Amino acid sequence: MSTSLPVISLARLTGTGPERATEITRLRQVTHEIGFFYLADHGVPEELQAEMFTVAKEFFALPQEAKEEIAFTDNPHYRGYSRLGEEFTQGKLDWREQIDYGADRPAWNEGLDTHPWRVLEGPNPWPSALPRMKPLITDWQDRLSAVGLDLLRAWAESLGQAPDYFDDIFDHPHPMMKLAHYPAPANGEAGQGVGAHHDAGVLTLLLPEEGSGGLQVQRNGEWIDVEALPNLFIVNIGELLEAATDGYLVSTPHRVLPSPPGTARFSIPFFLTPNLDARFPRIELPPELAAAARGLGRDMAGQEISDISGLNTLKSRLRAHPETTARYHAELAASLA
Repeated sequence: MSTSLPVISLARLTGTGPERATEITRLRQVTHEIGFFYLADHGVPEELQAEMFTVAKEFFALPQEAKEEIAFTDNPHYRGYSRLGEEFTQGKLDWREQIDYGADRPAWNEGLDTHPWRVLEGPNPWPSALPRMKPLITDWQDRLSAVGLDLLRAWAESLGQAPDYFDDIFDHPHPMMKLAHYPAPANGEAGQGVGAHHDAGVLTLLLPEEGSGGLQVQRNGEWIDVEALPNLFIVNIGELLEAATDGYLVSTPHRVLPSPPGTARFSIPFFLTPNLDARFPRIELPPELAAAARGLGRDMAGQEISDISGLNTLKSRLRAHPETTARYHAELAASLA
C-alpha cells in the first residue's frame, strides 16, 4: 500500500508476537518525525463506522430549525450543533458545520473559581429527530477511548516507561468528538475548511469518509495531502503529549481545505483528553531520546502550552467559539487572555 503517511498496526502494538517490539519502536520514530500516521487493525467494526456516517448525514440533511434544536450557542459546556461560519481558527472563519460531544455527565458546578475549566463538563444535547444518535455516540466514545488508551500505553513503553504510566489521569477522562460536514463554499466566502492548528489534547483519532480529500499535514515546511483510506484511522499527537516529552514527540500543524464545488466532506474526529483537573506528567526520557527533544514551545495562537489538561482544552474552546464564549464566559476569557 502506497500512502502519504506511515501505517501502524494496533494489533501488533498490543499483541505478544515477535513483531511487537519493532512496531512500538516505529510508533515512537514516526511520531517524533511527523506526529501523524494511519492506524490499522484497530478493532472498530466497519459496520459501526458506516452507521456513524449515515447518522451524521441524516442530521446535516435536517432543516436548519431542527439542527438548531441543539444549538452550540445555547450550551455553556461547548456542546451541540455549530452552524456554518460559527467556528474560527487562527482568527479566520472555518467553513464547516458540526456537532460537538463530550462525556455525557451532569454539569460540574463546584470549584469553578479555582478550576475554571470545569465549565467544560456537562450534559450533551441530543436531537429529537434522531433518537439512535445517543447510543451510537456513546458506543463510539467507549470504543475509541479504549483504542486511544492502548496507543498511549504503547507510547509510554516506547519512551522507557511502564505501560500504565498515564493510567491514573484517565479515571475521570474528558473525551471529545465531532461529527463534521464541510460543504463546498459558494462565491468564495471561505478560504479554509479549518485553518492550520494543533490539537489541544493528548491524541486524535480521525475517521474521514473514504475517498474524501482536503486534509493536509505540514511536513518539512510543505503541506502534504492525506488520503482517506478504507478502515484506517488517521492519528496525530496533541499538545499535551508533546509537552510531556519536552517536544520529542511532535504536535504537527494540519488543516482542511475548502471542499471543491459540487462536493462535500464528512469526518469524525475523536480527541482523547484526560481528567480536566489532571496535570499531564512529564516523562523523564532516556538520555538518547532527551538529546533529540526539541523543547516545549507555544501553541499556534502564541499562548503557552499548559500541562493542566483542562486549562489547555479551555483556552482552545474559548478562542474557537467566540459567540458562545461572549454569551457565557466573557469574563473567564478575559482573565485568561
